[in-house]
Amino acid sequence: MPTATGHATTSIEVKDLGTAQGWFNHEDGTTQFFGIPYADIPARFRHSTLKTAWPNRQWDARKLGGHAPQPERPFYPFPMPARDHLGEAFIDEFECLNMQITLPRGCSPEDKLPVLVFIHGGGYVFGRSCYGVVDGRPLARRSIELGMPTIIITFNYRVGFYGFLASDDIRDDNKQYGGGNGNFGVIDQKNALLWLNRYIHNFGGDPSRILLTGQSAGAISVDMHVQSPWNNLFSTAVLQSGTIPICGMYTEEEYHVLYMKLLGVCGIDKSLPPSERLEALRNVPHEIVSQQTYEVFQGLNLPQFGICLEPYIFGGKEKIPTPSWYNGGKYDNYKGTLVIGDCMHEAIIYDQAFRDYSVQHVTDLVNKHLKPDLAKDTLIHYNIHDGMTQQELYLACEALATDGLFTAPPYLVAKANPRAHVYHWDHRSQFDNPWGGFAHHSLDYLWLFGGLHGIQTEEERELARSLQSDWIHFANGQPPYPPTGAEGFRRVYGPNSKCTLETAATYKSRPFEWFERIRNELEDFDKLCTDIIMRRPELMSYEYGPGTKNAVKVTQGKPLAL
Repeated sequence: MPTATGHATTSIEVKDLGTAQGWFNHEDGTTQFFGIPYADIPARFRHSTLKTAWPNRQWDARKLGGHAPQPERPFYPFPMPARDHLGEAFIDEFECLNMQITLPRGCSPEDKLPVLVFIHGGGYVFGRSCYGVVDGRPLARRSIELGMPTIIITFNYRVGFYGFLASDDIRDDNKQYGGGNGNFGVIDQKNALLWLNRYIHNFGGDPSRILLTGQSAGAISVDMHVQSPWNNLFSTAVLQSGTIPICGMYTEEEYHVLYMKLLGVCGIDKSLPPSERLEALRNVPHEIVSQQTYEVFQGLNLPQFGICLEPYIFGGKEKIPTPSWYNGGKYDNYKGTLVIGDCMHEAIIYDQAFRDYSVQHVTDLVNKHLKPDLAKDTLIHYNIHDGMTQQELYLACEALATDGLFTAPPYLVAKANPRAHVYHWDHRSQFDNPWGGFAHHSLDYLWLFGGLHGIQTEEERELARSLQSDWIHFANGQPPYPPTGAEGFRRVYGPNSKCTLETAATYKSRPFEWFERIRNELEDFDKLCTDIIMRRPELMSYEYGPGTKNAVKVTQGKPLAL
């Protein structure tokens, strides 16, 4: 008997774990399990461990699980699909490592269906997989329409200080627990993949056919997993708007600066012995720690954490790629299918960072970070000059940061890896906010999941179906368009809701010649971009930030766009 409108309780047996209760959805025949735990967190700032037992061999997966603590999310609101039967999402620092599993109609444990796994973005500060807009039902329904039934997975992982902070104190403390310094959220994700490889067959999934896709920080994560020793845990990798460097990369010494600033704003005596001040920080309630994010990041409206360049994460065998690696770097250690793409106006998300810059300030940054010839060419290419309007400078900063962080790396990856499949998202937003009219960061994944179906035009819904079809084909081992190859093939979504296949010769919406100009200077160009969007030198200096004469007034959660 249905226990909620349109939904009935169902259950499934998971070998070695027990029985999970979920929801059968009468409308479309999908079955869903929410909040299924995949790992345990032994302590703040320690790596998680794979979960291999359920209490009393039971798990109620009919309600949303907890998600990681995080500050107020400074984005404009957008309509969320109603899911009243799941209850409210909630914060739980130590019970946040859980996943949502959506099974297509007719799926049974005896099947061996492909599995599409999505890693959410959010700059490693924000984000959770329990948003209604990334519910797996529309994508699972689309897989049935295509005759390619596919299981859809989303999951939570630790973000913010809890998932990525590193320091000398944290490194020394973790030596007795196997090592590690920062990057805790990445190991959480690895444990999610390990859990799926071990248990997804109980739900009808094939662990040898896992497509791993991620957007923004989620794409950083996919890139990390592709570069890792455990890249055999998935068969297809999709990087949506991101490679490892996009959120900035931090040495252990640089992260220690952020750690010391956090101690200060939490009222912890920084002169205490390292073990004592770390323990004191562990005892600060997460509500207080999360509130300090904007303070530590010197008032940035969109703070973001990045990967820590520490040796533990890859077992000391491989080095984490830095920006220069993407000039000719080959993904030869990964044997699966590789897909990489971008949006036309990625860096518009940082508009509050550079909206009020002056021409002189931007010119000074360009001359500071780039060699004279490239600095001159950069000012010419982006038409940065005295007398330009504030809006013109704003758009120039957006284009510069988009190219340096988001669109040049995929181009160079494709050049060095002709087997990669490339796409571009050029469809512009119709939302009534400051990003309306731009093909902005994050727009593609909203179309992928179909959560905004109710407010889209029929043309936009058709574009969403095309995008969904492509990802489902990749998940089923049937690439829907050719690898980039010598011709430079690329799928283009938009503008005007069109979906086409083009080549490097016919596609003119990315400055490929400019990418060739900067390819040998990626490290310097990356530093310029992160200075523009994050004021990186100030962030890494003890002379700036909370408690200093250079501290800025912080307004938490000042609205950005979607």
